[in-house]
Amino acid sequence: RNDDAALVDALVNHVLKELDRVKRINSNGLVGIDKKISHLESLLQTGSKDIRRAIGIWGMSGIGKTTIAEEVYSKLHSDYEGYYFKPHVSKEYERHGIMSLKQDLYSTLLREQHLKIETPDGLPDYVERRLRRMKVLVVLDDVNDHREQLETLIGSTLDLFGNGSRIIITSGDKQVLDGSVDDIYEVKPLNSDESLRLFNLNAFEQNQTNYQKEYKELSKMMVKYAKGIPFVLKVLGGLLRGKDIKIWEEQLRWFEKNVPIKNVHQMILQSSFRYLDHREKKIFLDIACFFDGLPLKVDDIQSLVKDSMRVEFESLKNKALITISPVNVVSVHNIIKQSALEIVRQESNGDDEKQSRLLDPDVIYSVLKNNKVKA
Repeated sequence: RNDDAALVDALVNHVLKELDRVKRINSNGLVGIDKKISHLESLLQTGSKDIRRAIGIWGMSGIGKTTIAEEVYSKLHSDYEGYYFKPHVSKEYERHGIMSLKQDLYSTLLREQHLKIETPDGLPDYVERRLRRMKVLVVLDDVNDHREQLETLIGSTLDLFGNGSRIIITSGDKQVLDGSVDDIYEVKPLNSDESLRLFNLNAFEQNQTNYQKEYKELSKMMVKYAKGIPFVLKVLGGLLRGKDIKIWEEQLRWFEKNVPIKNVHQMILQSSFRYLDHREKKIFLDIACFFDGLPLKVDDIQSLVKDSMRVEFESLKNKALITISPVNVVSVHNIIKQSALEIVRQESNGDDEKQSRLLDPDVIYSVLKNNKVKA
């Protein structure tokens, strides 16, 4: 009877947790996330209690890596003796240093507020002994450095933690994850139906079904622009919420001129572009400005510029700034391309003729006519 009562309690708790999760997902306006959560859970192999496992979540900026990690953490953390979620690891690392992050991680896992860690290498013996007896769930979000951040925080293996432990790491750079995790989950864009649902949730009030019909074609055009990127769909929906139809049409005209949404541009700038070295930045801007939209392969571009760029291409691909197809054709997501064009515009302080890369035919004509070309 005691076993029956325990089983009933376990079932009730499971159902309540699942209902709470569904309610939270609905209230947060999350679309298309259930399948992604299920896929990540299958990679984590949460049912295997005698192993430790680390999974990476990778994809372009705004694709939903953090959201997926948050939802899985919210769903699973109560099953672990110790748990920890740290958003924006890269920013925290820049602001406060690695020791602050490490202190926070292990004092939270052990629930020991005054824990002292003196060195970035290793942990005190008593801390290691306690950790090896604990099943923990750790989520490190937006990690951009393998050695300085990952190895210092959790070590090169998972031997620090007890059996059944799970580590989730999100990154916009696949190279950070390679060799550090057991599997990598690449987050894909939402499909067209999911994109339209997410956009409508952010662009219209729940009772505005008539407006949704009136704005139907414009909504489809906005969704087509966003190309399945959740962050863009949310920002764009919020930007147009309650606005007159003329404002929607004006926004589309801005998109046709390749002018990005400010918040989206800042996200790409802060999370991806700023971490490129000088040569990677130059190659990325050249590809986005001149070669995107052409069915050019890696070798074609290298021949045109008379330079070998395979290392840089691989780095840009790993950072999800470019895509290289199975047949080696290079392309750039439209959202990222617009951000690249804005970077070029901003470097000239409003003087188009001083831009490092000229795309507007009128500006090109003016520069050539007035002999303003600089080598």
